[in-house]
Amino acid sequence: MKGGNDSAALLGSNRDSNWSAIRKVILKRDRNRCVSCGDPCRPEDADIHHLIPRSFGGTDEPSNLITLCDGCHAAHHPSLQASLSRRFIERWGVRLARWLDQELSLLPEAERLGPTLRLFGLARFRDGQLDVVLAALRGQSLLMVSPTGSGKTLCFQMPTLLKPGVAFVISPLKALMSDQVSALQRKKLPGSFINSDLGPEEKALRYELLRNRALKFLYCAPERFNVRDRQEVNQLISVRPSYLVVDEAHCIDRWGKDFRPDYGKLGNIRKCLGSPPVLAFTASAGVVTQRRILASLGISDAKIFVRGVDRPNIALLRVRMEANLRPTAIVKLLGLMSSGRAMIFVPTIKKGKELQASLKSLSLDVPFYHSQITDSWERENLAKRFQGEIKPELSKVICTNAFGMGIDIPDVRIVIHLQQPASVEDYLQEFGRAGRDGLPALAVLFADDTDTDTNLLQFMAKKTVENSKLDPEDMELAIKAKLEAISAMRTLANARNCFRRELIRYFEGDASPPLRTMGRRIVEWLFGTRVKTKRSPLCCDFCARKSNLEYQKFSAVILGNKGVEVVP
Repeated sequence: MKGGNDSAALLGSNRDSNWSAIRKVILKRDRNRCVSCGDPCRPEDADIHHLIPRSFGGTDEPSNLITLCDGCHAAHHPSLQASLSRRFIERWGVRLARWLDQELSLLPEAERLGPTLRLFGLARFRDGQLDVVLAALRGQSLLMVSPTGSGKTLCFQMPTLLKPGVAFVISPLKALMSDQVSALQRKKLPGSFINSDLGPEEKALRYELLRNRALKFLYCAPERFNVRDRQEVNQLISVRPSYLVVDEAHCIDRWGKDFRPDYGKLGNIRKCLGSPPVLAFTASAGVVTQRRILASLGISDAKIFVRGVDRPNIALLRVRMEANLRPTAIVKLLGLMSSGRAMIFVPTIKKGKELQASLKSLSLDVPFYHSQITDSWERENLAKRFQGEIKPELSKVICTNAFGMGIDIPDVRIVIHLQQPASVEDYLQEFGRAGRDGLPALAVLFADDTDTDTNLLQFMAKKTVENSKLDPEDMELAIKAKLEAISAMRTLANARNCFRRELIRYFEGDASPPLRTMGRRIVEWLFGTRVKTKRSPLCCDFCARKSNLEYQKFSAVILGNKGVEVVP
């Protein structure tokens, strides 16, 4: 719609004042440029476009409006003959579902699920996303536990778009904030972040956009609510967000008592913000960890969704072996690979360097990625080579858990743990890097019958907490939590039954799946999807013993080299 000429269609009798003010906010935010092609637009010629159409309940809030040039605006409204029937079925299907289902009847936003999916370039939800979105739209606080790459981001972005107001997204790392805001901007969705890298003028402009309701998403770290500039803090807490989103929510339990104490204060921050619903997301949190996260946030009655713990295409292999024999075993395992990539996780930089030297003595040169690589170019170059973005590519890498966050590579065929990690949550997140393409993959966990591995983890845990600035009582609680996590992982690694079944029970407990009403089934038929991942030919080492398979034969089957000659 051009200039103020069509403002009556938008705002009725308020065409002169309201629409003019809204246009100025949108044009200033988008810097008089088309957000689609980037071309400059004269203010009098710029078109203002609704992200969610008004016919589907879209509002005239600045966060639902973007600037487009004539060509890009026309492209948003082509002839719709091919999709009219689909949208007609969606509209009446949702109305029927709402009539049949009392919970759905309270959600007028359900009729806008289809247009909003298309705004994200999607036709359907992935398995598990729909339930989370509907719970958020009902105003419920929730915790979703689901692997990296499974679509957790959509589960808070869609409800935020469908509800008035802005969502505050708590994120632990500046790089993650920047990447997610960039992804929003590529979708033409108004979002921004606030962190210490911004200059005063840029920060002031972003706070102005927040006050003018021109943002739909604001990313920040929890420490942002505890900066010295009280005026800045007041600007944040004066806003009443529609949702408080906690990304990487495991940081509350893992860091909240020592490394990042402000994560433990998010419950109080929520109260200062007017107690909005909390949407918390993490790739990994067991039943006990889930309870601690929710208690810290002050939402003990929140709905919990656990997805993707069972990765059926990943075979789980525990190898009981003395530490000095593991490098030779790793060389043999990697030699079975015919394609794809391999990640070898180590607990410390010292252990990683020792393993790297041992492998080199066995004629296998594998780079080592860790947090103490001081040259940022070297660190980034190593990561991009492993991701296949620059040449020469790397197919194998030794890494600490510093390499895990944010890495999403489809063709990792094998993940090896030199020893047990510090928690079951760490283990799930790290071995879950394998098999993202749905093809068979292998997770190998080395262990032995001694206390050597766990003693090292316990020593590291105590040192980490002792170096933090905690009072004695909190320090004792933090150490206790870390030691319990190490013990839980050891118990799982030594389980004398199906490893996969025990892993699933750790995260999902014994809860039974919820009943599906007829209305919910209709909505799932309209918007949902269920993809069956092909199961690995072998489950775990316990189940494989029935076939008398030792670890190399087990690995050869998974990695596609069934005819390989196994060296005893």
